[in-house]
Amino acid sequence: MSTANPELRRNLWLEFSTHRVIAAPVVIGLIALLFLASDGKEVLHNIAMAAAFGYVAVVLLWGTKLAGDSVIEEARDRTWDAQRMSSITPWRMTWGKLLGAPSFAWYTGGILLVIFVTAGSTMDMPVLRQALLMLCGAIMMHAMALNGSVLAARKGVSRRGAGTILIVILAFLWLGTGLRLLDDMEKTVAWWGLSISRLNFSLYSALAFGAWAVLGAYRSMCNELEIRTTPWALPAFMLFTAAYFAGFPLREIHGAGSVRAFFGVMAVGVIVAMVLSYSLLFAEKSGATEWQRLRARVVARQWRRALQEMPLWLVALTVGVCMAFAASVTGGSGSGRLLHQIGAAPVALMLFAIRDAAIFQFFALARQPRRVEAATLFYLILLYGLLPGLLKAFGADAVANFILPPLSGNLTFSAAVMAVQAALAMALAVTRWRRNHALEVA
Repeated sequence: MSTANPELRRNLWLEFSTHRVIAAPVVIGLIALLFLASDGKEVLHNIAMAAAFGYVAVVLLWGTKLAGDSVIEEARDRTWDAQRMSSITPWRMTWGKLLGAPSFAWYTGGILLVIFVTAGSTMDMPVLRQALLMLCGAIMMHAMALNGSVLAARKGVSRRGAGTILIVILAFLWLGTGLRLLDDMEKTVAWWGLSISRLNFSLYSALAFGAWAVLGAYRSMCNELEIRTTPWALPAFMLFTAAYFAGFPLREIHGAGSVRAFFGVMAVGVIVAMVLSYSLLFAEKSGATEWQRLRARVVARQWRRALQEMPLWLVALTVGVCMAFAASVTGGSGSGRLLHQIGAAPVALMLFAIRDAAIFQFFALARQPRRVEAATLFYLILLYGLLPGLLKAFGADAVANFILPPLSGNLTFSAAVMAVQAALAMALAVTRWRRNHALEVA
């Protein structure tokens, strides 16, 4: 494998040394002997749990950080451009980074995983499924971190460990889920009319989202290596994620199940679209250059290339708008209280996202854009918090509703107000584009 992938071979050469190869199993073996010497009543159980916690610390925490730093570290050391110019394919680069950067963490974690399975198999524990869950969870976390690293490098962020806090939070969330599974393995999860054990459901979920994360890392690597792809993967992921999370409130399906299920997926899809739209808007590189490339393809009627040039945040926003209209047409009758609250104002919700994206583009399209994210966040805080709060404090609730319309009551009013705000924000962004960049594309 290493001879077929130069990126993996390079990472293995950097990560492994004779000392590290020998030291890891020796230290783990000494810790296991210490547990055996304690001569407790549940010594094997304690060894299995210690191995599981060690795996979490080494692979989920440390390994995820290594995967997240893999591309950013090269960008900081100014070697990433040379990597991009090489003949290595995006897929080889992806799994070369995914397996190579945290390879020593995988080596140490593999030993701990074997100890966990060996010690746990003597007890009444489904250790194989638990081990597979930990393996899939680590792959998912590593792929997410690698994806974030590629996006950060593409945007010019070269600070090592820029996403460490988020990675640690996600890893601890995964750890908390795993601890609950160990305590309540026999309990079931109601999902889409099915009753599945918690362990099996978590395993299937980690396997599915791990596969999506690897695909996302590969697609990001394709874009980074200037290999254009049509944006089919993101809408497919959004639809899958919407259907996945809609299965929890739709745990029971009776009567007109198809209409109710469609509304549930579309309503949850609006929330998924908003989360992805905001995340990608701030994560992707955005500005006049990207819009110029897209405009050139549209003017030349090169529709496939235009799709390839579309920023992903715009793809997520477009899919979200389609889901919002589909949810509004379907309606929420008989869908349950939670889904009805989510889908009560889907169009208004997406208009919020459109307005905020236009505000972001207004600052990104400045002649010399600086601190675009900070400026956007400042004005969003004003629009969502400070201005409505001050107006309501002085009794001007009616005026506050024109700045932050409520998503309950008169939904037609809320949608109309947000449509006006979105139109004004887009007009400002287009005006700035024409004033600052019209000559560049004339």
